[in-house]
Amino acid sequence: MVSYYLVSLKTFINFAAKKIKNMTSKNPFYFGRIVSGEAFTNREQEARRLGGNFRNGINTILISPRRWGKSSLVKKTGEAIKNTDLRMVYIDAFSLRRETDFYAAYAQAVIAATSSHWEERIENLKSFLKQIKPKITIGVNPETEFSVGFDWEELRQHPTEILDLPEKIAKTKGIRIVVCIDEFQNIAAFNDSLAFQKLLRSVWQKHEAARYCLYGSKYHTIQELFERQSMPFYRFGDLIHLKKIAEKDWRIFIKERFGKTEKNIDKAFVSQIIRDTDRHSYYIQQLSHLIWERTGNNVTAAIYNESLNDMLDQNSTLYQRDTEKMSAGQINFLKAVASGERNRLTSVAILKKFNMGTSANVIKIKKHLLNIEIIDIRNKEVFFIDPVYELWFKREIMQ
Repeated sequence: MVSYYLVSLKTFINFAAKKIKNMTSKNPFYFGRIVSGEAFTNREQEARRLGGNFRNGINTILISPRRWGKSSLVKKTGEAIKNTDLRMVYIDAFSLRRETDFYAAYAQAVIAATSSHWEERIENLKSFLKQIKPKITIGVNPETEFSVGFDWEELRQHPTEILDLPEKIAKTKGIRIVVCIDEFQNIAAFNDSLAFQKLLRSVWQKHEAARYCLYGSKYHTIQELFERQSMPFYRFGDLIHLKKIAEKDWRIFIKERFGKTEKNIDKAFVSQIIRDTDRHSYYIQQLSHLIWERTGNNVTAAIYNESLNDMLDQNSTLYQRDTEKMSAGQINFLKAVASGERNRLTSVAILKKFNMGTSANVIKIKKHLLNIEIIDIRNKEVFFIDPVYELWFKREIMQ
């Protein structure tokens, strides 16, 4: 009887300990921010190629649809080589709306990455800028509250002095610099953007100690900047089209993430996650995160369905806003694509079935949806760029 109670007590203690561990474990899936360490999935081949470009002084352009992990890949690769003579400079061009914004962000990031403290930043600005007088703002904490501005008239006369900063600093300090610019496609919206692109290209292509990694989230805009022969940045460097992470790598990643936090997920649910998200990095992390939060010991069908609907609801406001901007013809076009009609969209039968008018109208609709990043065309077949938007569209619009 005593041994029975001891065994029961031990079982209860193990059960309680596991429950507590599950309650206190940190969710191993991350989305909505740059991921690193164990949260970063595979990309070993791309990381090797990118790291080789950084070390060997080759300019790089990364192209892929939104939220496929470009920023995380660049940061992870930069972290791996930070102990060499390379200095990584990171600039987010998302909020930049004009040339003056670009120059200020560019100078500030370069100076910050190549100076050890705020006094050195001020000294470097004065030392390397001879023809332009920077406007320096320092907050309560000068290490973090440090910003740079410029007079537009001075900039217009001497823009190359700002653009040459990485090269000058690198040669003076005996280091090499890689300037990484996220959301680079935003410069296409600047006034007289083509002239600005020509200026950037003419300056940067002469640099020897400074190199550039350019990438962004607007797939077709960034493609146009770098793949059209008439554009200044055509053949600027090694063009890398980021591909989806292989299904087998996602299977291992998801299964291991659940297992290490002592939660079980069957292979069938892993396959369903991959299928519903179409191997989209952001959404695999988001859906896995939501499932993990709801799971005690084992993932169930109820947990999976509730998590999937939660993900659709979380993105619903954005999807609804985008859909409300569309015409009836554009919505009908998407209905055809969501129904599996990917390459017969101009046939008489499909035009009539989905009430899309003429074939000329379909071509016009297709061009518009490509430009606003709703669809993509691969091997002459039309696809939704965002697989979760397609799921939402089927749930909310098709029904």
